[in-house]
Amino acid sequence: MERWLSDNNIPYPTPADRKDLENLIKQNWNDYVVAPYNSWDTKQLQKYITLKGETVKKGTEKNKDDLITQVKASWTDTEDKTNEAYESARDWIFDS
Repeated sequence: MERWLSDNNIPYPTPADRKDLENLIKQNWNDYVVAPYNSWDTKQLQKYITLKGETVKKGTEKNKDDLITQVKASWTDTEDKTNEAYESARDWIFDS
């Protein structure tokens, strides 16, 4: 859990107990796994849209909200799928 927090540049107290680390991950899971595009700038959003083989809609190139809407439409990870991955990773960590 500390590794995931470190990999995502999320500060955490040391020493921290397992419950504190788990709560920090839960608080940040959506922003870093489910919908990380919400924190992307317009260039990153445009790049993602292009990488998905789509064209940025004319007139939306500078509008972050419009770009986010377009990214959401082509986002391949659903919240349910991502939450399943979280549960699986959490179970694996606690089992080891």
